[in-house]
Amino acid sequence: MAGMAYLFGLRTNDYVLLAADKVCFAHGAIVVTNDHDKSFRLGEKLMMMCIGEDGDVAQFGDYVEKNLQLYKLRNGYEITPRSAMHWIRKAIADNLRSQDHYTVDTLVGGYDEHDNKPFLGSIDYLGNALSDQPYLFRGFSGRFCYAILDKLYRPDMTEEEGHEAMMKCLNEVKKRFVANLPTFQVVMINKDGIRQLDDISV
Repeated sequence: MAGMAYLFGLRTNDYVLLAADKVCFAHGAIVVTNDHDKSFRLGEKLMMMCIGEDGDVAQFGDYVEKNLQLYKLRNGYEITPRSAMHWIRKAIADNLRSQDHYTVDTLVGGYDEHDNKPFLGSIDYLGNALSDQPYLFRGFSGRFCYAILDKLYRPDMTEEEGHEAMMKCLNEVKKRFVANLPTFQVVMINKDGIRQLDDISV
């Protein structure tokens, strides 16, 4: 579901960097607000960014948050990022042919303490999943960014280099995409946990 919204994900050997625009659209093209939070904390080192129909994003994000918290309470430990991605994929796929289907695209990023490495995956609104990718995008704007990271990406990028690569992508989106996406929220996840970075204005 390539729409107006945009998600960015980058995974290196040490961290995952996630970004999402903060614009909320109505009827496809009307801006409702520029301060919409599209991130959902699923664990101590696990985040989901979600775009799609506004009501679906809020409802599905809350549904995933609460169910993965219930998983932790029942089992005494948190679900791994890879398992969380598969659980989310199944939740979307199971509801696909019902009246309660969720029209959402997601990026799932986290740090896997069992494998001692970062994880980045994606699920679209049809339940198609990609896991263990070096970089991923959701939304129409992502089409402008694959070539940039094809050139710049290295698995050993420092946090500063990753941030710089992200900025090149966001500036390209600003320059070439018809919709105005002025502000982005950014999250970094590594072995120490989740770190909310300052919002970026482009």
